[in-house]
Amino acid sequence: MHYRRVLRTGEPGPPDKIRTRGVCASDGCEEPHDAAGLCHGHYQRLLRTGSVDDAPLRRPGRLCSVAGCDRPHKARGYCAAHYKRVLKYGDPRVDEPVRRSDGTGHISHGYMQVSVPKELRHLSNGATKIAEHRLVMALKIGRALRSDEHVHHVNGVRTDNRRKNLELWSTAHPAGRRVEDLIEFCQAMLDRYSCDFEQLMHEGPK
Repeated sequence: MHYRRVLRTGEPGPPDKIRTRGVCASDGCEEPHDAAGLCHGHYQRLLRTGSVDDAPLRRPGRLCSVAGCDRPHKARGYCAAHYKRVLKYGDPRVDEPVRRSDGTGHISHGYMQVSVPKELRHLSNGATKIAEHRLVMALKIGRALRSDEHVHHVNGVRTDNRRKNLELWSTAHPAGRRVEDLIEFCQAMLDRYSCDFEQLMHEGPK
């Protein structure tokens, strides 16, 4: 109470007793009064829509209205995933499965995405999530990958992230085609990968 007074007037005011809240004036609502005779939920609805309708407020434990979806309600009767689809497509697309993660990662654009533990984030340039094949390669060579470095799957299976199935590729190329430019570029590449060569040639755990 006193904090709200400070925000509103700059002064905490006298140390009077904290006002006892009544009950929301909306029919059937037993939530404590917050403003204009209404609880916080109905008051926000009044500000947003100009009226307090009979639709029930969101309650903890309410689930998505899509049949078979056990995700918690987010808005308009939908969970967060189906609600985003409604906003994007105008339809929840109930026939399309919602992506789920068991904590070990998920598939995105054909590649496995995983969370990076704090102790390994120096290998992901601080990123908390990264493609698993890039993390595996970073662990293999002992450093974060550069922006021009890519990881190729030898057998073409994007989710097969065994070390022996991964190759480090680079899209770097010389600025010119003169012999001296090529020689300079080759020397730069040798200097860049001289420390990584042994790790790249070592297959490591499968």
